[in-house]
Amino acid sequence: MAKSELRVGMISWAHVHAEFRAKALSEIPGTRLVAVSDDNEERGRSAAKRFGAGRFHKRWQDLVADPEVDIVMVHSENSRHADQVVAVAEAGKHVFCEKPVATRVADAVRMVAAVDKAGVDGTAAFVSRFSKEASRTKALIDSGVLGGIINLRAIIGLAGIPEIGCPPDMTAWMEDGTLNGGGAWIDEGSHAIDLMRWVAGDITRVAAFAANRAKPRFKIEDVAVAILTFASGALGEAATAWSMALDIGMRNHLEIYGTKGTLIMRATDPFPRVEVYDSAGAPLTRGWSVPHIEPDAREPHDYGSWPPHLHHYKREVASYVSRYLAGTRPFGPSLRDGLACLAVIEAGYRSARDGGNAVAVAPVDKLMKEERALVS
Repeated sequence: MAKSELRVGMISWAHVHAEFRAKALSEIPGTRLVAVSDDNEERGRSAAKRFGAGRFHKRWQDLVADPEVDIVMVHSENSRHADQVVAVAEAGKHVFCEKPVATRVADAVRMVAAVDKAGVDGTAAFVSRFSKEASRTKALIDSGVLGGIINLRAIIGLAGIPEIGCPPDMTAWMEDGTLNGGGAWIDEGSHAIDLMRWVAGDITRVAAFAANRAKPRFKIEDVAVAILTFASGALGEAATAWSMALDIGMRNHLEIYGTKGTLIMRATDPFPRVEVYDSAGAPLTRGWSVPHIEPDAREPHDYGSWPPHLHHYKREVASYVSRYLAGTRPFGPSLRDGLACLAVIEAGYRSARDGGNAVAVAPVDKLMKEERALVS
């Protein structure tokens, strides 16, 4: 059933993405931020005032119970996501959760089970899918222009958490292996794995290596590389780091090689673009091309006030709001996608601890079947 308005409650400003999404909400018709909760009261009250939220709740449980809140967005420390998402689902409300959805597969399974039981929508915040370049990449692959995918390479990373301008309170928990769940592999690696799953399907095996090369103060990895096997038979490579020295302090680069063509996505280059090689097209268009990516007429176009590397947050939230108001589910990437991604991440950590030996990745259906057996 179509809705006339979306009223959002936000749990925690621990992650700077809360700021980006609150800004997007403030610019999109048909939605408003009505309540904020944060265990850092000064930070939370400041955010509520800045974005016109009428209420601040000291306890996140009180925000979950607030009858004026339709959906809850969770931006707390990664290790706290599971309990909060489960509580939101049990309250009968839709929930949007920052990635990674949890720090352990067992917690992500519990989250999926809770939204399934409640019949609510659970969304994983895989914002990298919403860059214009990623949207075009997905459409081109779905069109069949590349043929069957043979192999993929993803390189996604950062100069570092403080180096790209994240506040000290966020830096403190992100660099804590317990609160974050690890280092670069679970953080930026989650984006790489989700994008690759989105365009090429499920991943069945992973062999990974992780190291600390440039951040000796860390007890966690600042670089990781993994070799992946897909259910289709395709092979892939995912590389990530928190120690990149480059132009805008981050990189999101995806290469896809198919039986009929090749695609290179450069989402965070100084001149973002998608490059396509079509070996089977008409003679005059065969070869390399760089398609101009025209915004869809339904998209929010006021990107001028947003830094170029943040446009996709506005597109993500606008898509979510429009689907919610139209009653079109799912509202975005699902918690099942979040679980599938985390299963690869967790298997990668097991592989890295075992010297890089390949580890099988359990499919989501098997994980959920095991959960149902435990609770029955």
